[in-house]
Order: sequence, then structure tokens, then C-alpha cells
Amino acid sequence: MCKNGSGVIGKSYFDAKAAGRTAAFFLLRAKIETMRKEKVTALLKTIGSKAGLPLTTDITFYMIEDEKIQDEIRIVLLSDFHNDYGEADILRLGREVRNLKPDLILMPGDMAEEHHHQERTFAFLETLKGIPMYYSTGNHEEYRWDLTELKQRFRDNGVIVLDEKKELVPVKNTVLEIAGISCRLNMSAFMPSAVNGLFETDHYRILLSHKPNWIGLYEQLNCDLVVCGHAHGGQWHIPFVDIPVAAPSQGFLPKYTSGIHDAGQSKMLIGRGLTRHYHGIPRLFNNPEIVILTLRPRTI
Repeated sequence: MCKNGSGVIGKSYFDAKAAGRTAAFFLLRAKIETMRKEKVTALLKTIGSKAGLPLTTDITFYMIEDEKIQDEIRIVLLSDFHNDYGEADILRLGREVRNLKPDLILMPGDMAEEHHHQERTFAFLETLKGIPMYYSTGNHEEYRWDLTELKQRFRDNGVIVLDEKKELVPVKNTVLEIAGISCRLNMSAFMPSAVNGLFETDHYRILLSHKPNWIGLYEQLNCDLVVCGHAHGGQWHIPFVDIPVAAPSQGFLPKYTSGIHDAGQSKMLIGRGLTRHYHGIPRLFNNPEIVILTLRPRTI
């Protein structure tokens, strides 16, 4: 025990000072560790960006004018989620979609996966509840033995399942006629007359169909717009020239991987999809994509 002129300083005084120094040490160490992690994360992002890894999600905007459209309509196209992403990224994607303020969401397939539990898919759909959502199957969903139950789970989450069905969808002063066809192995499973038969009005016609390589079918349809996914944007892109390398059902140097294409009297819109990899193979120089399509009245 120590003394000074005004009294006695007990042991607890030195214990408190030691505790303060210890706390300061741990706070400093935590701050250094946080700074180290931030620097490592920034470095990895820089390396990943230079290597073309999918570290961000692109938001791509398209516009179509048509005389059947009376008011501006904002449509988000989401495809090929493949039960990907963890909780933080699912919440981020949900915020990004909501911030776009879509009137409706179109999902032309492969939002789920063939062999895995689908909790991530339905967690993502949960973030979008309240926005009208329309869905048709992709090839990976068609592989599932429990496809009937899977479709019901989509319905239970507020999604309209369009398997050879159509819906009349009023949006503001416009009515959209939206139909969908299931993803079969070959497009020969569908006769053009049967697909055309899904539509019954002269409203703006939209078809959800997973595979863009079925363009031979789409060219024979009496439809305004076909929305597709499946190609994952070509998976890898050749850097600097932005040429897609390969896509399912199209092979090397595929033609139909993203963007808007003519398909007879229709337009075909292809989304690059959300998944960051394909059977463990990462995208390169080809980020996942959210598509926002604006339909506008045609101006003279």
C-alpha cells in the first residue's frame, strides 16, 4: 500500500489502471484487426476485379416503345438465381430490386436448383413480396422429382406460376397479357400454334420462356416480347472485346446471351442471370445482372 500527502492509495487503484490499460490494448488490437481485414478485403476485391470475378451485380436498362402501351411500365427481369447467395447478399439484392420500383417482376426460369434445398431462393422471394411476380420453369427446375411441390412453394410465396398458362395483368391504364411455357428438353415439344393459342387478346403480349436458343420457335409467334435467361451471359467474356465464350445449348461463341434481339415480329430480351458460377465454374468478366425494362407509349 502506498501513501501520499492526502491519504492512502489502495490496491484497487492500481487494479483499475491495469484494467484500463488492458481494455485500451484490446480496443487497439481490435481496431488494427478491423483495418487489416478492410485492407485484405479491398485487396481481394481489386485482385478479383482485375481477374474478372463477379464481385458486383450489374443493373442494365432497356426501353421498348409500343402503341399498345398507354403509360410507362417498369419491369424487372430476374433469372438463373440457382439458389445462390448468402443472407447478406440476398438482402442486398432485394434492396436493389426494390429501389428500382418495378411495377412487376418476370422470372423466366432457374430461380431454383435441381439438387439442393431452396431456402435461399425463397428467402430472396421473401424480400420481394408485395411486387407482382410471374415465373416459368428453367431446365434445372424441370430436372427435379418434386417439381409439383416446388411450384406450389412459389405460389405460396406470392408468385404466379405460368406453366402453359397466361394472365391478364392490368398496370395503370395498360393491360399486359403474360404467358409462360415450361422448359422442355427441345423446342420441338411446342408447336407454334399451341403457344400462340395461349394468347387470347390484342393487349401487349409477353412470353416467359427460359431458353434463348429456341429463337426458331419465337420467330413464329404472334407475340410482342419474349423474355429468357439460361445463357448466363456467356459465362466467360473475352476481356477488352466483351465477347461471350460459351453458353448452354449454344456452344462456343454464342449469339444469344444478353440484350434485345429481333425474333420475327417479336423482340427477345435475355437476362444474364444472377448466379455467380455454373457448377462451380465462376463467371469471368461477366457480372450477374438485374435487368430493368421500361415499356413506353410509342411517340410519333
